[in-house]
Amino acid sequence: MVITRRKNNRNGFTLLELMIAVGVLVVALVGLLGVFAHLILLNENSGKLTLAVTACQAKLEEIRNTGFSTVYLNYNGTNFNPAGFSSGEAKGAISINNSNPNLLQIFISVSWRTRSNRVIGEDKNLNGIRDGGEDSNENGRLDSPGQILTLMAQR
Repeated sequence: MVITRRKNNRNGFTLLELMIAVGVLVVALVGLLGVFAHLILLNENSGKLTLAVTACQAKLEEIRNTGFSTVYLNYNGTNFNPAGFSSGEAKGAISINNSNPNLLQIFISVSWRTRSNRVIGEDKNLNGIRDGGEDSNENGRLDSPGQILTLMAQR
């Protein structure tokens, strides 16, 4: 009498193995989705920063085309609506230090609101005026990642 053994064929995955694989895949996809969402926000902020610096440069060119003797009177403490932003989304501020009468220190900054309603820059209410509590480093002006500081000498 010959006893034959039955060969146990296991060519597939068990339900437990399949569930573990799906769980690992779901965790990886959720992580990738989070990274993707964060990259979208970084891309938006990068574009807004480019617009802010471009608006500062444009305002600086406008100031450079003004006579030296009238720059301080016409621009110190003023604000402007930067190009490229929708209404109420951003505000620019200009501050000029004239402690040296032959050399003006001109500071131009733009603060803006992100899609998530977060304000980038010290001008928290986006009015272009340094209100109480907005100048967090107490340097007498509204700072922002989008800003330009330059000197203008009398010719």
